[in-house]
Amino acid sequence: MQATLLYRCENETGEAATWLPRSGVFLWVDIENGRLHEYHPKTNRVINHPFPDMVTAIIPSTNDEEEIVVALKNKLVSYHLKSGLMKELVTLPGIATEFRTNDGKASPEGRIWLGVMHLANHQETGSLYCIEKDFSYRKVLSNQCIPNGMAWNQAGDRMYYADSGRGCIYQFGYDAQHGTIQEQGIAVQVPAEYGVPDGMAIDGDGLLWVAHWGGFGVYVWNPVTGKLIDKIEVPVPLVASCAFGGEKMDDLYITTARTGLSDQEKERFPLSGSLFSLKI
Repeated sequence: MQATLLYRCENETGEAATWLPRSGVFLWVDIENGRLHEYHPKTNRVINHPFPDMVTAIIPSTNDEEEIVVALKNKLVSYHLKSGLMKELVTLPGIATEFRTNDGKASPEGRIWLGVMHLANHQETGSLYCIEKDFSYRKVLSNQCIPNGMAWNQAGDRMYYADSGRGCIYQFGYDAQHGTIQEQGIAVQVPAEYGVPDGMAIDGDGLLWVAHWGGFGVYVWNPVTGKLIDKIEVPVPLVASCAFGGEKMDDLYITTARTGLSDQEKERFPLSGSLFSLKI
């Protein structure tokens, strides 16, 4: 399968692929440039929302899709897509200047899980936080490398989590009542020639659709067997996140990046940093 170009842009790091089902809108961010993009499939229109800091993750509201939670460098804010009103929710004071938030997702019962990574040193300097509905928070995992994509199974009792620095996807038993996890080992160890696992989505069959940074695609993994099922080819090397969307949830939206590419690589892969899609 081959993804096609949906919207050409030059995101440094296009991330946080997010579908808003009631609004029929797709959101994603450009981390370093501090922008949130709002794509309307029916009109092919993109609205850009600038932020005063880098922006790394999007958590939709269960009540009002116009109001979302956005992760900035060291804090969470609420943001209204129509009015542009922004309100600080919580600052993570333990994040020093050389750190930043990374990927974040809401668990099925509504807790926010958020990775924190070092800007340069990725040798077990990262952490994974759990943020409660009252925005109290706790560090759940330390000594991570690059905490990244997350997903939960339909039953809500299993969590998958990618550490890009270790090139693997872990599986955890998940206790929704208490918001606790119990490691159950590695679900997928990604071979180095496939790049490293980044953002991910999970389908109704429990398969993980994983964006591979350096892997030119979205790879479909069976987390039970650890086997590769399929690959969606993307014509750029740095594939960062993906999400299902559309009226029938049969569109796969794929974000990409260009950060760190040489001038020669940018010429060779001119669509790097653009948004791609695929009809499943």
